[in-house]
Amino acid sequence: MMKKLISMALATVMVISLAGCGSSEDSSSEATTEASIVTDEVVTVEMDASEYFELGEYKGLTIETTTYEVTDEEIEEELELLAEDYAEYNAITDRDTVEDGDYVNFDYTCTIDGEESQDYSEEEIDTQIGDQEYSIDDVYDLDAEMTGKKVGDTFTIEFTFPDDYDDEDVAGLDCSMEVTINAIEEEVIPEITDDFIAENTECSTVDEYKEQLREELEESYASESEDQVQDDLWNAIVDNSKQLQAFSDEMIAQEANNIILENEEWAYYFSMDTEEFIEEYYGTDVETYAEECLKNQCILDLLVEAEEITVTDDEYDAEIQLFIDDYGYEDEDEILEYYTEDEIYSEIVYTKLMTNLLSYTNVVETTDSDSE
Repeated sequence: MMKKLISMALATVMVISLAGCGSSEDSSSEATTEASIVTDEVVTVEMDASEYFELGEYKGLTIETTTYEVTDEEIEEELELLAEDYAEYNAITDRDTVEDGDYVNFDYTCTIDGEESQDYSEEEIDTQIGDQEYSIDDVYDLDAEMTGKKVGDTFTIEFTFPDDYDDEDVAGLDCSMEVTINAIEEEVIPEITDDFIAENTECSTVDEYKEQLREELEESYASESEDQVQDDLWNAIVDNSKQLQAFSDEMIAQEANNIILENEEWAYYFSMDTEEFIEEYYGTDVETYAEECLKNQCILDLLVEAEEITVTDDEYDAEIQLFIDDYGYEDEDEILEYYTEDEIYSEIVYTKLMTNLLSYTNVVETTDSDSE
C-alpha cells in the first residue's frame, strides 16, 4: 500500500483485557504470578499476589449504567454516511482554475534524496482543497499550492521531511514532489431511495434499512453499556482492595519491558516509537502502566482463587470452536499462529470470573434523558 504524505491518526484497533496485563502459571490453583529479569522476550513477573494485595468487598456492589435510546437524527446521520460512501466525482468543464473547496484529481511523484520513490508516488488521487490531507504542517501546504492553478498544470514543491517525521526512512531527507492537476471535480451524493438501498445493501427498502440501523445501534449501545459496567465494577473492586507492599523497581522494569515488547508491532504499524505509542494509547508512561498491570494481575489472581475458577478441556475446546465459527479460523493450529494457549485460557478465566462478579452486583439502569 502506498504511503500517503499525512500522519496516520491513532485508532483504537486493539482490545486489551485485564487478563492480558500479566499471567499466572496456573490461575486456577494459586494466587501467584510467574517471574524473571528483563530480557528480549516477554517473561512474566514472579510474585505471590497475597503478599502484595488483600481483597476488599467485591460482592454486593452497586454499579450505575446509562442506557441510550437511538434517535431519528442518528438514523438520518447514518443514511447520510452511506450516501457519502457512494459519492461520485464528476469533472467540472465550465472552468479550469482550482478554487477553495474544490475537489481535485491529481498525480504526484516524489524524488527523495535524489531517487524517485514508489512509496511516495500516486496517480488519480482525489482530495478537497481545504482538507490538508496531503500537506505536512509547517513544511508545505499542497492545497494552497494547487489553489489558482489550472487543469493540466504541473508544478514542483521542494521541501525537507521533518527530523521527527513518522516514517523514519525519509525523516530529514530532501524531497522534490512533482504534482500534476488532472481535473477539477464536483461531488455528487446519491439520493437514498428504495432502489439505491436494494442495490447497495441487503435490505429492500429505506424503511427496512432504517430498522436494521436502529437494531445495530441499539446492540452497539447495549454492548458499550455492558463494557462500561464491567470497567466500573473492576475499578470499584480495585479501589476496595488494599495494597500491602510496593512492587520492587525490578518487577516494574520487567513488566515495562514486557509491555514494550508486546506493543512493538502495533507501534511499527502506526509508524511510532514504542514508548510514544504506549503513552498515546494507554494515556500514561510505560512504567506507570506497568505498575497498574501488576496491580490488576494481583487482584485478578486473588479473585480467581477466591472464586475457584477453573477451565476444563471442554471449555477450552468450546472456545476454539467459537473462534472457528465466529472469526473464520480453519482450525486450532491456525488460531495458535495468532494466540498462545495461555492467552486463550486467560480469556476463558476472565470471562468466567466476570460472570461471577456480575451475578453479585446490583446494576442500576438510567436512561440518557435521566442524566441530563
